[in-house]
Amino acid sequence: MYGVQLSPEAVMERIDTIILELQELRQVVQAQKQPAERDLTAQLYGVLGQGTWDEYDPHLDWERFVS
Repeated sequence: MYGVQLSPEAVMERIDTIILELQELRQVVQAQKQPAERDLTAQLYGVLGQGTWDEYDPHLDWERFVS
């Protein structure tokens, strides 16, 4: 490729393609870097996939374990 002369338009197109590939790679790496959900409640909530956070009352849900 280095011995081949490319038009400025072809070079710009290749640069744009490389940029897009790098952005996708960055997203993959960032997704792998992010720690797993720190909050068990958030993990379980995501698994259940029902309700809203407004419906969740941690005090009512955990009071049964106090006594």
